[in-house]
Amino acid sequence: MEPQMESEPSSLRNNLITVDRPDTAQLVDLHVYVIPTSVWQEQKNLAENDAIEQAISAGFVHVPQNLTIYDLRQHITDICGQEDGFPKDFIYLRSVGRCLAKVRPQQELELKVKNYRPPITFAPEIYVLEGHHDDDSSLATTTGRQESWTRSFGESPAPVATLNPSFINSSSEQQNSTILDRSATSSTSTLSRASSTLSARDLAKLREEQERLRLRQIELARQRREIEEEQQRRKTTESSQSDDSKPETRRVELSTRDIEAEKLKAAKEQEEQQRRRRELEVEAQKIALQREEQKQREKQEEEAATRIQASFRGYQSRQKSKDKKRHDHAYDADNDKQRLTSNFAKSRGVWSADSDRERNQSPIKHKTIHSLPLERNEAQELERLQREARELARRKAEEDHAEEIKAHEVVRLSEQLEKLKSERIELENNREAIIRRMQQLHAQIVVRRTEERDLWKQKYLVQKKKTAELEEKTRAASQNQPDLASRTEQTKLRLNHSTKLRQQAENECQLLKQELHQMRSSLHNLEKPSIPTKLLPPPPPLPQQQQQQNIPITFDITLKY
Repeated sequence: MEPQMESEPSSLRNNLITVDRPDTAQLVDLHVYVIPTSVWQEQKNLAENDAIEQAISAGFVHVPQNLTIYDLRQHITDICGQEDGFPKDFIYLRSVGRCLAKVRPQQELELKVKNYRPPITFAPEIYVLEGHHDDDSSLATTTGRQESWTRSFGESPAPVATLNPSFINSSSEQQNSTILDRSATSSTSTLSRASSTLSARDLAKLREEQERLRLRQIELARQRREIEEEQQRRKTTESSQSDDSKPETRRVELSTRDIEAEKLKAAKEQEEQQRRRRELEVEAQKIALQREEQKQREKQEEEAATRIQASFRGYQSRQKSKDKKRHDHAYDADNDKQRLTSNFAKSRGVWSADSDRERNQSPIKHKTIHSLPLERNEAQELERLQREARELARRKAEEDHAEEIKAHEVVRLSEQLEKLKSERIELENNREAIIRRMQQLHAQIVVRRTEERDLWKQKYLVQKKKTAELEEKTRAASQNQPDLASRTEQTKLRLNHSTKLRQQAENECQLLKQELHQMRSSLHNLEKPSIPTKLLPPPPPLPQQQQQQNIPITFDITLKY
């Protein structure tokens, strides 16, 4: 009984509820499979679902169902990383439709373990492939650069892309280094598309800056992972020592955690500021490229407009010279004809109104007949020039309108960014308040648990003292029990023996009484011989006890006495 009582406090100590330890009901078993690289199609960047049959089992992990697969990576490395065939760096795969696709770094922060268990999937299992996300990003960057150089040599220069709203939103929401790496890759491809408008030296500088930023982001991501792992190890150590620690020690640990959290938060904020500064620099470079291209486009348009105006002025001067020549020629012809007519009329001495009217109309007819094809060509040329001028004005108005739209879009995105920033700050403040409240509740729970444990120990010691006396009495009674049994048996035997002796004495007494009665009767007969025998009373019957002399004596008979 005492070992059972002593085992209860240890079980209670082991069943203490801590905040850091997950509930066992929320833990699930997840089977880990490794897809061979031989079945992965690099060109298509996928693998058929039939490749699951060739997968190699690496074991299973017992983790909470709300754990993200980004944090699951550490559990898989700790448990399955000791196997010989398990890859050091791996990428998650997910069966979507008819094929297995890679899970991107941004999706690792969104997907959880419960997304890989029934009823969402057929079985609780996850597939990994040997590789690293940096390989994919570098491959995409190289492909983008090759395409940009191909376009610069084989096609006309593509316009610089405008500001992308998703890029600005991701800069305010996403904090993972791999996401920043992908945004840096996208900006690199954007700059490569604008490489046709820049010189080779400027392009090399931009690419070198992008590569330096990408390496810096990878280094920051590695440092962040090391900080998180160190914090996780500290939490594990603190949870293992939480049972034996006192409330004061716990308060000190909580304050230390707060300080570490503040330091980590400050480091994250500094890193966030650096990332935003880099993004602003990239955007400034993109805007500078856009302005440069806009200036070149405006210069080309001005040159085209100057050429059109020069050609139009030349056309007008040519028209004026042609009109002047035609007018002079018609005037000379009219003068000659008029002079001949006047001479003929003078020679005849006759004046005619019809001749005068024909003389006045003849220059007009001459002019109309000879100048009709020339005027048609001139009208067509003038219409073409006017159409080009209208098209140029319309294009310029559209470009001005597009610039206004871009400016409004930039203002709207900046306002949206500020709004998201304020919302994020508010959410972080709420999170910090909730964390402080949870820490206070945890401290209260720890103090209350300690008080209850001390009270239970006191009650246990009191009951243990009472139990010792009862156990001593019980032990003495159990030791005296065989002695009492033997004494009872001996008493039964003596009682049975004394009962037999008493019964035998009673029988002998009855026999003696009968003999005495017979002797008295015989003496009485001797003293009175005259009394007939018929008148003598019959002898008394033998008692019932004498008739049953041979009845065995049992324990029931002894109870009668």
